[in-house]
Amino acid sequence: MRWAGLLLAAALVAACAGVGSAAAPPKKKPKPPAIRIVEPGPLALTPDGGLLVGDRRLRRVVRVDLRTRARRVVAARLPDVPVGLAFDDTGRLYVSAGERIFRVERGRLVPLAGTGTRGHTGDGGPATSASLAGAGGFEVDHDERIVIAEYDNWIRAVEPDGTIGTIAGTGATGYTGDGGPATAALLAHPHDIALRRDRQVVIADSHNGVLRLVDPSGVIRTLSTGFIAPIVVEGGPGETLFVADGRLGIVRVPAQGGPGRRVATARGAFGLAVDSNNTVYFAVLETRRVVRVTAAGRRTVLVSR
Repeated sequence: MRWAGLLLAAALVAACAGVGSAAAPPKKKPKPPAIRIVEPGPLALTPDGGLLVGDRRLRRVVRVDLRTRARRVVAARLPDVPVGLAFDDTGRLYVSAGERIFRVERGRLVPLAGTGTRGHTGDGGPATSASLAGAGGFEVDHDERIVIAEYDNWIRAVEPDGTIGTIAGTGATGYTGDGGPATAALLAHPHDIALRRDRQVVIADSHNGVLRLVDPSGVIRTLSTGFIAPIVVEGGPGETLFVADGRLGIVRVPAQGGPGRRVATARGAFGLAVDSNNTVYFAVLETRRVVRVTAAGRRTVLVSR
């Protein structure tokens, strides 16, 4: 009986030890903190189904997956507020910030134009030694030519060989020159440009409230009027144009120009991107949101504070 009692006690101790170890819950891994977008600004659609958002407050670029809404930082520690985003035909990202144009290579900023000092110097020489005068929106052409809107009344182009030159504007403020050389025309603080076929350049001539077009021969004309504050211009399907107007919202302009039609209301619209289905994505500075509006008018908030 004594041995039987000892064996029973040992069995109970072993059983209790086994139950205790099995009942211990596994520790959960903490979730990584969400990537914030504090003040959305310029936008660009990525070739792989994402939306890039330039965060003006945190000075970085964040990719938002349009299917899962997952976010990741693709460029950080910009020298100043991001004011423009663009891709070339190979899918490489370019950023305008701090009076300079950069290409992003594996998270590293490679300078392509500007010195970081505001001014208008360097025409005919290397773009990296030239100063830019209020560098704003820009685009990259099929041959990697970069066309830049300068707020101080110029449009510049960085050629594939790296040299820079003025293609429109004199630096003076005004609204003259239609029908003549664009380099002799007066602009009023252009914010952005859009590129079309055959090196046509569409200018958001912001303080004049119009879109102007420079043709391949260098002649300028007015393409569309009736805007109040056209901040961003973006090409859409079939050579149409979309404009983010800070007062009117998002306006669609026919390929041939002329009057536009408002497709979305948004006071303070700033960033803009358009896909092949005429779906528009825009940032609103006042509400700090990024909104998607389909061609059928369905509205979705993608980013909010």
